[in-house]
Amino acid sequence: MHRNIARAYDCLQAEHARIRADCIKILAQKDRALERHLLRADLDSPRHYDEMLLYEERLSRPQLRRVLNLNRYGRKIERIMEALLRL
Repeated sequence: MHRNIARAYDCLQAEHARIRADCIKILAQKDRALERHLLRADLDSPRHYDEMLLYEERLSRPQLRRVLNLNRYGRKIERIMEALLRL
């Protein structure tokens, strides 16, 4: 991978991790143990996905809107990262 592309990919990966951490912080609702558990979970696990949906159901409407906006932004970053890998 070209040096500039690799640097851009690393920056996007860091941004994606930051977005994920913000989202999980909202889902955990100040429960540090739950936040740590969700951050360490396997992203590709269907069990983790179901667990995240369960916690999303407990959110207030403004919190849910914020989480959905963060998720949408995270997916855009993932698509850009995939495009960089294809270069």
